[in-house]
Amino acid sequence: KEKEKEKEDDEEEEDEDASGGDQDQEERRWNKRTQQMLHGLQRALAKTGAESISLLELCRNTNRKQAAAKFYSFLVLKKQQAIELTQEEPYSDIIATPGPRFHII
Repeated sequence: KEKEKEKEDDEEEEDEDASGGDQDQEERRWNKRTQQMLHGLQRALAKTGAESISLLELCRNTNRKQAAAKFYSFLVLKKQQAIELTQEEPYSDIIATPGPRFHII
């Protein structure tokens, strides 16, 4: 069942690439995914009352491709100053906390 899901994800990406994979389309896709990530973080922090969220926790029970997409979204949100990222040492967990524009974007 997991393999079928991965195959569907791959097919979706191929379809997107085939339909004129220009920069705008790529940006829209990542913007949508990043926006979903931001809303998810806002909900999670509001619901739990926590001050931070762990990338490792977010990626639990996801495949490598999904984890890479979440990591990329973290970087985009950092660039947009929606979140702050900290990492104690290389290869350790990445912790996100609300940034200056967390509630604005």
